Amino acid sequence: MHARLSLAAFAAVLCLGGNALADQLENPRTDYTAYTRPKGRAAVGPMKLELGIIDEIEVGTYPLPWFAFPILKTTIPNGYLKLKSFWRGPFTLALGGGATYIDARAIAKLADENASASAVSTVAELDASYRFDERFSLSLGFDYAHVSAVGNTTEEATSLEGASTAHTYSTRLLGEWRLSRVFALTLLLRYLIYQSPVSADSTTEDSSITVTTDLSAQSAQQRHFTIVPGVSFVFNRWELSTGVGYGVFYLPVLGLATTKAWPVVDFAFAYRFDLY
Repeated sequence: MHARLSLAAFAAVLCLGGNALADQLENPRTDYTAYTRPKGRAAVGPMKLELGIIDEIEVGTYPLPWFAFPILKTTIPNGYLKLKSFWRGPFTLALGGGATYIDARAIAKLADENASASAVSTVAELDASYRFDERFSLSLGFDYAHVSAVGNTTEEATSLEGASTAHTYSTRLLGEWRLSRVFALTLLLRYLIYQSPVSADSTTEDSSITVTTDLSAQSAQQRHFTIVPGVSFVFNRWELSTGVGYGVFYLPVLGLATTKAWPVVDFAFAYRFDLY
């Protein structure tokens, strides 16, 4: 009787391993990895909306900024594109990029209601993923983020015109250990390689004098490391990944890093379905 139970348990483990592999290949995690959605498959959630145009091309957007109108009196359009390698096998490469535009009304609402400004954020990423077996995979990525802003404010006889820029270079490593068809343990490590100081050029003038200044700011105590252990769930239609850690916090959508270490929460939730 004991031998029969052991054999049944071993067979169940083999079945779960096969199912886990099937789920990983059909519905891989797309954030922090080189994987994309299969052709015609969409994922809709509060943090992301993605569609696989073909197996090697994925497009997406972050939904929440689009619905910022009640707070900012405007939307924040954004989108991204991801291209995956065409070959099959355990090793996968991907190149991605995205852009976000924040218009004058949003900047004014966040800063000074009398100010007008615009900001453009562009991000790029290079990802490499390797699947060792049906349960364990590693993904290495390099991220670049650039934010440029131009604004001016006019009040009585004084005007301020300026431009600010920031560049962020970072790398990351994500490990996923799938324990069953549904459940996996994850570990995300990030390292901030470099973040440029924010620079600003300003001009102040009245009827008799004009003053032009070049301002910049850089943290003398920039933190670099982030570690986020987490879990991942993949169901038939739903997927959820979450983790809690500590370190540098990267601003969602924009990709810029904070200068101080904070508690970090990583969260993604989506519903999958096939459009074609």
